[in-house]
Amino acid sequence: MIKLLKLQKAVFVLVAGLLFFIAYKVLDANHVKGSIYLQMLAGILIIIGALWLLYPILFAKKDKDGNAEIITDPTVEVPVDEEEKPEI
Repeated sequence: MIKLLKLQKAVFVLVAGLLFFIAYKVLDANHVKGSIYLQMLAGILIIIGALWLLYPILFAKKDKDGNAEIITDPTVEVPVDEEEKPEI
């Protein structure tokens, strides 16, 4: 689902933010003065990742009935459930 909606980069940004926060906590425990910059970078990355995850929801196209239609990556195959398979 994440690859289908092109959200892999958002997940990578969130993970990077989490790793920077862990690095901040380690450096802060050792009383390194520059560790505050890692905390700021981690916060910025987490905010960017969260907004990136909301992007498909906020900018989804609406059809005639007013329902949101989320555009997905056309190169990714969508697995068909057993119930949705067309009967021949």
